[in-house]
Amino acid sequence: MSIMNIVKKKKKEDDSPQPPQRRSITSLGKWFGLKSTFRIRSKENGEEQTVFFPDEGPLYPLEDEELDHISKFNEKNTKSLIADTDGFTIEPNVVPNRDRYRLGNGLLDSIYECSFYCNFFHQKEHDNFIADDENGIGPIVISIESNHDDTIGGSRGIVRTRDGEKRVIIHGNRQRKKQALQNAAVRINNNALKFRLVKERALEKELYNLETQQIEFLTNYKFGVLFCISGQTENQMFSNGSAPNGSGNADFDEFLDFLGERITLQGWNSFRGGLDVKTNTTGDTSVFTRFHNCNIMFHVSTLLPFSTVDEQQVERKRHIGNDVLLLVFKQGDEPFCPNVITSNFNNIIVCVSKLTGPNGEVYYRVSFAEKHGEGSAPPYLPEIPIFQKGEAFREYFLMKLINSERTAMRSREFRNRLKKARLDQLKLLIKQFNDA
Repeated sequence: MSIMNIVKKKKKEDDSPQPPQRRSITSLGKWFGLKSTFRIRSKENGEEQTVFFPDEGPLYPLEDEELDHISKFNEKNTKSLIADTDGFTIEPNVVPNRDRYRLGNGLLDSIYECSFYCNFFHQKEHDNFIADDENGIGPIVISIESNHDDTIGGSRGIVRTRDGEKRVIIHGNRQRKKQALQNAAVRINNNALKFRLVKERALEKELYNLETQQIEFLTNYKFGVLFCISGQTENQMFSNGSAPNGSGNADFDEFLDFLGERITLQGWNSFRGGLDVKTNTTGDTSVFTRFHNCNIMFHVSTLLPFSTVDEQQVERKRHIGNDVLLLVFKQGDEPFCPNVITSNFNNIIVCVSKLTGPNGEVYYRVSFAEKHGEGSAPPYLPEIPIFQKGEAFREYFLMKLINSERTAMRSREFRNRLKKARLDQLKLLIKQFNDA
């Protein structure tokens, strides 16, 4: 459940929240209420857009002095840091400035960061069923909790298909639970489909490993970071910074320290983001941080190996060009053009530039653009997208980076890749335990 719900509606339509209906099978999300309050309205594509801000969650107040400073900065330059580019949509600035740090319930889809099968099924009494709907949805694996849990008014269930995993709460006796999950799995009552009860403990282990992989996918991130000076070509951008353990640019190095901590790669035993932690072939150091339940490894162009003979800096591009999100720290007045970077994988461009306040305070102007067609991710950009450096902005910024990549993963391009990977995994399980 997102921290801000954006609902497009025609004028005069009633958008008051409706209470969830109790049914024989209930989405787990229905058990988590989200009270929202109306804040702003804007026009988009001729339709009225209503933005709701949740009442829950941390709210960092915006001080009058900070608002005064960002307003003065904005008087000098109101343009986006990212140039209008075919194929990319620049995020509009719509949130009232004083509501910029209303972060609501946090990260999108955070419910799937929880070890659901591990906590409620693994090494506990439950049933696992498998089936293969060859002419329909394909392989299906469902799990049903044996005991009734009074705290939720039912029993938990999991439906796994190529489309993903549904975590549900079901009501009724054991047979009704099974039938409810089967119907949810195949979407229609396919009487010809035979579900086989698998009692082998080996399946339990495989399902545990499958969930662990899914959680790791959702909680481990690698973001590209590129230092850019206005007017540079792609090769020049990737050639910036050949100083040992630094970029040679104090503002960029300060921004890196704001993002995370410098780590020594050799011997690093946490999430490595595809970097070499044994023989230093991808550099000596990197920037890493842990945010809530997530690990973030930043692929920093100036910390990746620099080649004196390769003007294209292929080793640097190999990592950054394969990151879904590219963070560009820009110096100069010209807006950054996303098409300068040759990559089929960079779907989100985040551009940041530094500003200095009257008393030496550090501010950052931020722009976001995306090409996956799924829209912007919360927390949304304020009317003046300039932030004072500090913990409030860091919480906002890292949350928005993660939510942006999670939103990109909902696009057709990435959804099809994930669907194929899940299909292959489930086919292997069906084959293994049908033959057992």
